[in-house]
Amino acid sequence: MEKATAIGPVKKAIYGIVRYADRITWAVLFFLMVMTMVDVSLRKIFNTAILGTVELTELSMVVIVFCSLAECQVHEGHIRVDLIANKLSKKTQAFLELITQSICCALFSLMTWALLKHAMAMKNSGEVTVDLGLPKYPFVYLAGIGSALLAAVLLCKAIEAFYEVRK
Repeated sequence: MEKATAIGPVKKAIYGIVRYADRITWAVLFFLMVMTMVDVSLRKIFNTAILGTVELTELSMVVIVFCSLAECQVHEGHIRVDLIANKLSKKTQAFLELITQSICCALFSLMTWALLKHAMAMKNSGEVTVDLGLPKYPFVYLAGIGSALLAAVLLCKAIEAFYEVRK
């Protein structure tokens, strides 16, 4: 019960934001599907293509990947190899979980910082895509936000593991 009162409201807020980011992924994936279908149809029927489909696909993939990472972590959907850990006591498993989640949180926090710094540099340099001339920095900012969300989820999981170790 201590775990629920200590982190419950914060966790609920973070997971709500993560869920919303994942819904953005759905919309972008639908857009990508429709754009690809139209582009292929235009190529077959009229022998013409939509300008910038490759660029839009690349930028869409940034949104799809980084907006869905945290949701995957919420549901513990990332690959885990726990052949040995399953044979350990619950307290030892919780300790390993605490260490793993903490290290991952630190790494994704550093990744967030690096992505945001890189986005600022891209904004200052005015880097754009070749065909459509779209600025790239908003997508790098979005990648940074997605990494920050993942770091927040990892922090929540590390705190929960800490409470399990303390039991």
